[in-house]
Amino acid sequence: MIELDDGIEYLAQAKSILRGRLDDYPRTYQFIRSPLYALFLVPFEWLTPQEGREWTPSAKYHLDPPVKISTGMFRSIQAVQCLLSMGAALLVGRIVREMAGPTASLMAIGFFSLSPFIVVFAGVVMTETLFLFLLWLALHELMRYARIPGSGRWLALVSASVVLALGCLCRPNLQASLPVMAIWVGWIEWRKARSLVGSLAAMTLITVLISAALLPLMIRNHQRHGEFNLSPHYAKAVLAQGHSRYYYRVLSATNREAYNENLGLLFRPSKADSGMSQEHWMDEPREFFREHRKEWLILQWLKAKAFWRPWLNPTVFTGTRVAISAIATVPLFLGGFGSLLIPSIRRHPMTPLLWGVIGTSYLIGGLLFTASARFRIPFVDVAFMVLASATFARLLERWMDRTHPPVRTDSDHV
Repeated sequence: MIELDDGIEYLAQAKSILRGRLDDYPRTYQFIRSPLYALFLVPFEWLTPQEGREWTPSAKYHLDPPVKISTGMFRSIQAVQCLLSMGAALLVGRIVREMAGPTASLMAIGFFSLSPFIVVFAGVVMTETLFLFLLWLALHELMRYARIPGSGRWLALVSASVVLALGCLCRPNLQASLPVMAIWVGWIEWRKARSLVGSLAAMTLITVLISAALLPLMIRNHQRHGEFNLSPHYAKAVLAQGHSRYYYRVLSATNREAYNENLGLLFRPSKADSGMSQEHWMDEPREFFREHRKEWLILQWLKAKAFWRPWLNPTVFTGTRVAISAIATVPLFLGGFGSLLIPSIRRHPMTPLLWGVIGTSYLIGGLLFTASARFRIPFVDVAFMVLASATFARLLERWMDRTHPPVRTDSDHV
């Protein structure tokens, strides 16, 4: 399986990078994608002979030149992404082990490894698997920064900053969480040394390192595409989609035909062949806001409901897939919110950071832009795996203590 829209463009971008052109590639959409995932695909593009590529998935879009891929190339991408997914599972397990012990760590690795969403991500040409690995590697390094005593913690902070910059180059929406992480770093430093200067130094260090890594591309994009960001025109396109009357119809659709029809109309303005300039993308959403305020408010509720729904959309997916997604996800949501009731988890230094990441993910992916499980899972679902595993491990420990009290010996009376 290959994600036709995203996968084709990333493969085309990888080919363009090999030719020395960062973003001069055939596109189905007008916006420019951030480059890291295309860079990840460059070795596969470089090492696979063109004459051996029997598969042309871009034929539907009439791209010139067409994007071709072979079965062997595709399987190689899948294999490497599976290794990255395994690495992310181990990182999540290490974080949970520090928070709640080895039992919670095994639970978290099990939740991650058996998640149907994460398993599917590793098998398609999309950013999710690489981004998941980078995000949780960065959070792992921030955990080390909070745990390591002395000056050694600064190296962990530097490595976290570098990985966060890479994560932003993979998925720019991570930038929304950076202020939360910087504030958390300052808070950790204050807890360790009670030094305002040290707190400001830590916050400055992470900010400067990430900014230094991202600014060259942002300056280039401003000069070349007129937008000072990592993915020119993408935020504008998704903002327009997130407040469109067609998105209201998508989320309120009662059958798959209506859903797909309105989804096509929603994406149409930002298509490369739409004939609509970017200056007019917000015209229809503004009109919808002014003239249909009640429906616009209902849309915001529908977006919140779609974001926090633990299972797949039953309008689009089969009952079996909806049931599997519910079985896999509902316990995580219950355990994640339940962690707020357990003092030892609530007071752990990593907990505020995880909830901060969850909150900013909702503000971006469920309130400001379009709501999508793809964009929620790396932040919210995996954070809930951490919190739920810690919760279930604590509850298991309490149950074991009650059902198997310690045996008293004669030495206890001495």
